[in-house]
Amino acid sequence: MARHGWIQPGKYVYLEPESVCVSPDGRSRPLAAHLRFVTADGAVQAGVQPSHAGLLADDWYDVDAPEKAGGGH
Repeated sequence: MARHGWIQPGKYVYLEPESVCVSPDGRSRPLAAHLRFVTADGAVQAGVQPSHAGLLADDWYDVDAPEKAGGGH
């Protein structure tokens, strides 16, 4: 998912599914599903928490959906 209001192209948010990680004590532990943000330069940021205003914005779109004729929002 991405927003039309984001100035830099290429940014999007996705849900990372539940998985397993290794903690510093060497134990395997469950890692809860969480949001990740891909920045315009391709870096991935974990633990993203959109603002209330961002969550309620009406310019979200599915980056995987085919674009509609007429070009977006």
